[in-house]
Amino acid sequence: MGKWSGWIALALLFVMGVVYWMPAQATEVKPVAAQLLGALEDSGATGTTIQVRARTVMGQVLRQEEIKELADHWAKQLEIPFSQIEFSRKNNILVYQYANTHDDVQLRYEVTGVPKNGSFDTYVVLQLSGSRQSLLYIEEIQETFANALSKANFIPQISTCIRGMYNVKMGVDQQEGKILSIFSTLQATELERLQDETVVSISGHTPMWEPFIALNGQKMNLQVATHRDSSNAGTWVTVGTPIITAEY
Repeated sequence: MGKWSGWIALALLFVMGVVYWMPAQATEVKPVAAQLLGALEDSGATGTTIQVRARTVMGQVLRQEEIKELADHWAKQLEIPFSQIEFSRKNNILVYQYANTHDDVQLRYEVTGVPKNGSFDTYVVLQLSGSRQSLLYIEEIQETFANALSKANFIPQISTCIRGMYNVKMGVDQQEGKILSIFSTLQATELERLQDETVVSISGHTPMWEPFIALNGQKMNLQVATHRDSSNAGTWVTVGTPIITAEY
């Protein structure tokens, strides 16, 4: 996608680092994948993949053994069908993780411990990836995850991305039209856009769900991006909330 798309990727990483992991809103997060998929397909695209990522701040522990205990405990509470959780150390960050594929859904579960002043800040992360046909199963796992955490007074921060394709190569004007069609379906207001000769990305806010991030003092909870595929005759589209966290 060229230099511009690389700049977009860097900008997204900056946004994610600065504003995405804000304190969760004091409301339970409901799955929105079906709404995103419906809006994408209403615009004429064929949905291909779904990705949901949930991250929860779990607090501080003093010992590494407590991180392992936390990983085992929440794997059971969240009904993760693990056989053995693997341990690794990345730049002094302790990671307990488990990955599996079930019913065409790739599931990745992680508990991390980040050293801080002699203790560890801990986080639980669940990532689900699957095809369009996996929608109901992905939403079921997401709700089980959110409900289990809610009972313990935790609210996960969830990002959802849907990817699809239009079967024709589109110019930026056509891409813009498709994105604005998705915005209209989701009752969204545009806040910011980036584009070059092959890529269009528009961010905004929809009142259809509550969670959001802050963007220049405004609420943002929707991003839609398109780009022409260099290897075939199609145009990719990715819809994400509150921001696109997958490559587009």
